[in-house]
Amino acid sequence: MKKTSSAVTRVSTDMFIQQGSWALGFLFIVLLIYIGVGIGTSVGVNVREGIAEEDFFSITYRSTKGFMLVIGIISAYGFLSYYVRHGVTRKDFFNGAAVAAVYLSLAFPVVVGLGNWIIGMVTSHDAGSTPLMQEFDNSWLLMLASYGVQIFIYYLMGWMIGSGFYRFGWIRGLGWIAVALVLIGFMDALWQFELASIWEQWLPVTTAFSVTLPVSLSGSVAVILITLILIRLITRRVTIKM
Repeated sequence: MKKTSSAVTRVSTDMFIQQGSWALGFLFIVLLIYIGVGIGTSVGVNVREGIAEEDFFSITYRSTKGFMLVIGIISAYGFLSYYVRHGVTRKDFFNGAAVAAVYLSLAFPVVVGLGNWIIGMVTSHDAGSTPLMQEFDNSWLLMLASYGVQIFIYYLMGWMIGSGFYRFGWIRGLGWIAVALVLIGFMDALWQFELASIWEQWLPVTTAFSVTLPVSLSGSVAVILITLILIRLITRRVTIKM
């Protein structure tokens, strides 16, 4: 039991440190973009409508989803092969990688929220005036919770897609992209954001409906559990590629 616990801790710690370093590099790039947009706006350069009203948190909130999707895919390829070749069981890797994803999803809102507060102090930017903040009724707690939950789910989607391709190859692996799109569409419908409009084309629903926070969180937990179960089933007996 102690050996298993040690392996899970080692995997989660190593992956969090490695992926955390990528996250810091990603946030630095987003910060440069944010500064560049601010400078461009101040000198009269035309930028995309609405982006000038967004703060650092708003820009990061949306772009982090793609980042987490990508590193989730990477975890299925690079990390799985590495750790199993070094004696870590598939189960211990699964548990350690899941814990690392939780750590990363908790760290992002804290770091980005703190960074946004510091930038706001320097620039005197009112975070409550941004469109994103208004969507959450000016509640930082709700916005941070939504941020952490959503990026965690996107990480899992990337991990599931990568695992599907890793085990089944490119042809059958495409089916896991379809599964991920359905789950992401359902999750975004719960939170009423970017992909919620997908459902309007296929089902008799509207993005104007009101979803309470408990429903959004409960639905997100269901998506998380389903995805984790699928990932475990895919990777439980997967052949490790050398």
